[in-house]
Amino acid sequence: MAEKSGDGEKSAFDLMHQFDITPLAGLENTPLAFVTNSAFFMILTVAVIAVLMVVLTLSAKVVPGRGQTISEMIFDFGFGMVDDILGKKGRSFVTFLLSIFLFVFVANILGMMPYSFTVFSHISLTAFMAVVIFLMVIYVGVSRHGLKWFGIFAPAGVPGWLLPLIVVIEIISFFMRPLTHSLRLFANLTAGHIVLKVIGTFAAGAGATSLLTIVGGLLLTPVLFALSALEYLVAYLQAYIFTLLAAVYLSEAIDPHH
Repeated sequence: MAEKSGDGEKSAFDLMHQFDITPLAGLENTPLAFVTNSAFFMILTVAVIAVLMVVLTLSAKVVPGRGQTISEMIFDFGFGMVDDILGKKGRSFVTFLLSIFLFVFVANILGMMPYSFTVFSHISLTAFMAVVIFLMVIYVGVSRHGLKWFGIFAPAGVPGWLLPLIVVIEIISFFMRPLTHSLRLFANLTAGHIVLKVIGTFAAGAGATSLLTIVGGLLLTPVLFALSALEYLVAYLQAYIFTLLAAVYLSEAIDPHH
């Protein structure tokens, strides 16, 4: 079975078609054609987070209810991460780091919904966020410690004859951070959705007429459910790791000798 597109026919087994950025249906030839599926789901992610936080904190009480308890758990999670990695000096970054985590996590969960779009399947977004974090680290480091902050490229205790090599390695490693930071999130989500597409396509064969296809599809259906559950776990883990790395990089800016 094939589906039509502006570029001709696309096979139902086209693994990359799910990552195409296109204008929302009905907006193709209108002034709002710039509103793509990617932009829509980013806006939807922010809206879901905003509504969720408002609803959870709408009626704060001394004795918290379920909603307030959940919101307090979210903030405790943020403060816990900051205190463990940045220390008390880094508490001003709780909102920043928690916003990153919630945005990545909610966007990943929405991307698992049928007929949705996985915004972090495009490296342009992950790279943008990684570069913003990278520039923020430099700004915080220089604003707090001046130019001597760049001394992080010359670790203490390194023999003089080895120092030039270590400095070069440290500089290369430092400027590679945005690339590795963005690739990890992009690659894991893209690979996960491709695997789900492959297994899902074969599992859909359970409704076919060929006996072999029906048997194969039925056998793969439990695998599809297991992989879907795993992908939800990956959605959380990748949001956590992305935020954790941002916190680690910021800790170097706040306390270079930490």
